Amino acid sequence: AMPDVVNALRIDRVADCDAFTGRALRTPHGRLFGGQTLAQSLMAAAQTTASGNRVHSLQASFILPGSIDHDILFEVEKVRDGRSFQTRSVKARQGNRVL
Repeated sequence: AMPDVVNALRIDRVADCDAFTGRALRTPHGRLFGGQTLAQSLMAAAQTTASGNRVHSLQASFILPGSIDHDILFEVEKVRDGRSFQTRSVKARQGNRVL
């Protein structure tokens, strides 16, 4: 139960850049679960902000279905670092496709 959730949300930093990889959970229909992708995207964005900052808002668009057979690459762009807010844009990719 809880260890499965923690493992489902786990991401790993790629080298010393603002990119992370995550694994897909197995699903009966063979497609990536969008909620997992969204949660991992949020985790990746949070890894690039100053500690103590909280999420204010989240906006997402699902472009293409993902596959459970491939890892997901999360590319984080630091759009803005202000005094009160930090803005991040995350692209979840499999291969050359943005999900």
